[in-house]
Amino acid sequence: MDEEKKRAELERLKKYVCPICDDRAETPNGVLLSDQIKNYADSFKLIDPFEVANLKAAGYELTVGNEYVLGGERHELRPDGIIRIPPFNVTVIKTAETINLPRFLIARWNVRVRWAYEGLLWVGAAQVDPGWVGHLFCPIYNLSDKMVEIRAGDAIALMDFVTTTRFKPGESQAYKRPPKRVLLEEYNAVDLRSGLTELAENKISEFGKQITESRTNVENKIGSLQGRIDNFVSITFAVVGLLFAAVSLFFGKSEQANWWDPSVFWISALAIIISVFAWVNSRSSVQWFRYVWQRVIFELLIFCLVVITIVFFSIRTQSRIKELTNKVQKLETEINSTRTTPSAPIPASQSNKHN
Repeated sequence: MDEEKKRAELERLKKYVCPICDDRAETPNGVLLSDQIKNYADSFKLIDPFEVANLKAAGYELTVGNEYVLGGERHELRPDGIIRIPPFNVTVIKTAETINLPRFLIARWNVRVRWAYEGLLWVGAAQVDPGWVGHLFCPIYNLSDKMVEIRAGDAIALMDFVTTTRFKPGESQAYKRPPKRVLLEEYNAVDLRSGLTELAENKISEFGKQITESRTNVENKIGSLQGRIDNFVSITFAVVGLLFAAVSLFFGKSEQANWWDPSVFWISALAIIISVFAWVNSRSSVQWFRYVWQRVIFELLIFCLVVITIVFFSIRTQSRIKELTNKVQKLETEINSTRTTPSAPIPASQSNKHN
């Protein structure tokens, strides 16, 4: 707390006069009407500052001052500032007016009806004792489910004044002037919080922790299941690759021109590669894909790409084999035709010459 600020405020309040009684021949009795309120405001500053526009038939409208507490923090309010009160929150607002009650008047105040229809609930005391001097601090609770805005200078409460019995010095108990607490900080308003808001925040926090724990458990279970699936996929592809290799090696016939077709070995190698990929992914601390379907799509794309490549090279290989086979068959045909053709007969003249 600022001691210098408090000292200055106490010195300011000591300057206000506190009448013991009304010396006029005819004094009011009961609730003061507007003319009596104005008379006392002019005589000894019952309300300071006093604005005629805020004077009502039997009361006076108090306005929002330059300080307030909201959410456990004290704030300064500029002349054009706005106080925004969230749903189910409480705020403490300092009045702009200083109330200087004589010994023969009490004051009663409450939030204006306008703010009650906005959902604001008054949670302060209804009576101000005779002899009080200083600002008033207005605790207001927002009971609605929407944000309520209050501007600096807005009329926040309506105060009326009621006369008391005659004050007797030495017999009647006198309210100490100035009071012990004159600053907003002295009321521990920063500790005033909405129990409903605190309860809701605690419940939301607990619910958030439960969601986090549940999410962790679910992710762990999903990770375990995904690991099992990856192991199954890796084993399956490895077995498929080995089967393709075994079939190609043990069941191929030598007279078949394409028994050694590299497509079989490509497919086997692809199966082994995918199985290794799945195994590494299942053992990795950081998963390469967030969702299983992303990994499946990626593997299918790789598979399709490799299959297309295999088909392309297989077609080229088969075409080359066919071309070579045709050439070999053509050569065999020529050789066979040469062997089966008969030799030409030798002429008789050439035979006699030799003889």
